[in-house]
Amino acid sequence: MKYEKIYKELKKKYSDKEIVDSMLIPQDLTEKEKTELSKEMREIRMQKLRETTEEDMILADVMRLRFQIENYIKKETFSFEKTFGKYLGEYLRIIKKSRRDIAEDLSVHYTKLSRIINDKEEPNIELSYRLEKHSGELIKAELWWKLMIKKHEFIISQDQETRIKERRKVKNPLRA
Repeated sequence: MKYEKIYKELKKKYSDKEIVDSMLIPQDLTEKEKTELSKEMREIRMQKLRETTEEDMILADVMRLRFQIENYIKKETFSFEKTFGKYLGEYLRIIKKSRRDIAEDLSVHYTKLSRIINDKEEPNIELSYRLEKHSGELIKAELWWKLMIKKHEFIISQDQETRIKERRKVKNPLRA
């Protein structure tokens, strides 16, 4: 019943031949046909890959990095292998720039940038804004900053020694 109504609507605009030509009808293919189609698709993919510019490949890799960061932030537990510095290092690798060049692009001292990449120093929020701009806004400042938040949440949850030390300094706490 539903298909008849659709057909009647299409019939007002198109001939039967045009309607048939526009339909995708599933077919059972022989092994030879499947192999042939697979080969054709591989050739098309390889042609598209050859036509892809260096800039397109870099943009695609930056998008891939963004999705990796998003997935890590949403789904994974904190890992010292996935810090702000590690992702920043991956970003540099993707865009094929040296630390010196990117430090100049971001108006950050080379040594400071190097220390951030090696997780020896924490980035400031301004660096997140600069990375957002540098990445063509493909990786937002909030996303860079959430990497820092994830690390600090983990540290706070694990640092019982400092927690106890700081609690001793509190006078007249609320009684819950």
